[in-house]
Amino acid sequence: MTEIQADLVVRNGYLITMNDARQCFERGAVAILGNKIVAVGTDRDIARTVRAKRVVDAEGGIVHPGFVDTHVHFMNTVRGAVPDSADTSIMMNTFRRWWDSVEEEDERAATLLNCLEMLSNGTTCFLEAGTLQFPDLAAEAAATIGIRGLIGDPFLWDVPSSPGTHAMTRAPRDQNRSLKLLGSQLKRNRGEPLIRGCVVLFGLGSASDELMQAAKELADSHHVVFSQHQSFDTHDGSADEQRLGKRAMCHYADHDLVGENCTFSHMNDLTADEADIVRQAGMSVVWCPVTFMNLGAGAAKHARHLEMLRAGVNVSLASDGAVSGCRYDIGLQGLVGLLASRAKSENKLAFSAEDVLELATRGGAKAVGMLDQIGSIEPGKYADLVIRTTDLPEAQPITDPVQALVYSCGSKSISTVIVNGEIAWSAGQPTRVEAAMVYDLARTSRRRMWAKLSLAPEGKWPLLV
Repeated sequence: MTEIQADLVVRNGYLITMNDARQCFERGAVAILGNKIVAVGTDRDIARTVRAKRVVDAEGGIVHPGFVDTHVHFMNTVRGAVPDSADTSIMMNTFRRWWDSVEEEDERAATLLNCLEMLSNGTTCFLEAGTLQFPDLAAEAAATIGIRGLIGDPFLWDVPSSPGTHAMTRAPRDQNRSLKLLGSQLKRNRGEPLIRGCVVLFGLGSASDELMQAAKELADSHHVVFSQHQSFDTHDGSADEQRLGKRAMCHYADHDLVGENCTFSHMNDLTADEADIVRQAGMSVVWCPVTFMNLGAGAAKHARHLEMLRAGVNVSLASDGAVSGCRYDIGLQGLVGLLASRAKSENKLAFSAEDVLELATRGGAKAVGMLDQIGSIEPGKYADLVIRTTDLPEAQPITDPVQALVYSCGSKSISTVIVNGEIAWSAGQPTRVEAAMVYDLARTSRRRMWAKLSLAPEGKWPLLV
C-alpha cells in the first residue's frame, strides 16, 4: 500500500464532503498537502494510509466545505451611521457619501474587519461587489487575514444618476473612466493567489450597453465571472424598462450580454420571461434574503429564487452590506432564506437544510467560477473547510448534522477554519493578525468618518458616539 504524505490531517469528524455523490462519513478524515486536499475517507482508512506532520482532532464535530459569500461590500465600519428609521434612499445616500469620503486607512480597517467577521462565520471565499475605492489595498488586507476572494474594479458606471442621488465626485459616472479602469484587477490572476480579480460593474441600471458589452467580452476572454447588482426592487425593474424599452433581462438577452459566466446579485424583481432567460443562459443568481426583507423590498413578495433554483438555475447566498444584511454570515442568510421560502410558499417542504448547504458551498463556488477548485471536500481541490465544535448546548445531541448546523448551532459552533491549507481561525481568534488591533483600527476609522460626514446617532434611546 502506497503511503500518502500530508502536512495536515483533520480527523474524527462528521464529514460532509459535498462531492458529486454528496458523500458523508460519520467518522471521517481529510488529508492536506500544501494548499490542496490529497485524501478523503473514513478516519480508519486515512490513519492507515496517510503520514501527516500535524493532526487536528475534530472530536466528532461537523466538518464541511467553507462557505462562499457571493456579494459583499467592505464597509461594516458604517454600522450605526444610518438610523433604523431612515428609508432606503437616505441609507443609500449615506453610503454614497461614505464611499466618496473614505481614505486608504478607512478602507483597510473596513476590509480587515469584514474579512475577520466572514472568517469567524465559516466563510472562506467572497466576491466583492465593486465598491472599493482602493482595491489594491483591500486585496492586500484581505490576503493578510488569510481568506480567499475575488475583487473587482471601483465603481464602474456611465449612466447618469437619478435626481436626489448624491453624485460621487471620486467615481463619476463616466464611460471613458470606467472603460479605462475595467479589468485592472485581472492582473491578480497569475499563479494561485488567494485574492483574484474578476469583472464587476455597479449595475442597477447604471451601465450603458457599450460598457456592459465591454465587461462581458473581457470576462469571456479572461475566463472570469462578470457580476453586477440587478433588479433589486420594483422601482429598479420599472426604471430599466422605461430606459431600455423592455424588461432588463430581456434586453440583455437580445444584445448577448448574458451567459454562463454572469453572476447577477439580488434579482428580486424578475418576470417569468426574465427568469427563463436566466435559466437558458446558465447564469448564477445571488440571493441576499436578509437584505430584501430588512429593507422591506416589495419585490420580496414575488421574488423567484426558489422557482429558479427548482428549474435548475444556480443560486448562491450573500450577505450584501453590514446595514442591510445585518451580519456577514452565510449561515444566517441561508436560514432566513429557508424560512422566507417556506412562509411564501406555505409549504414546509419547499426548502430544506440540505438546500442551504448546497447554496452556501457548491452554489457559491459555481457563482464565483471556481466549482472545480472549491465548494466541496475532495482530492485535488483547495483545502478550504470548517470544523464545528460539539461543546455547545445547542449542538447536543447531534442526530442530523445538517439540521444541527443550519437550525441550531449556527456560527457560534465554528471552532476552526482552514483556508488554502492553513488554519486561519482557531479557538475564537484569527491566527494571522491580532483581532484587538483590527478592532482598534475600525473604531478609529469610525470616529474619523463620522466626524468627516457630520454624522450623529439618532434613535429612541440614548446613544453614545
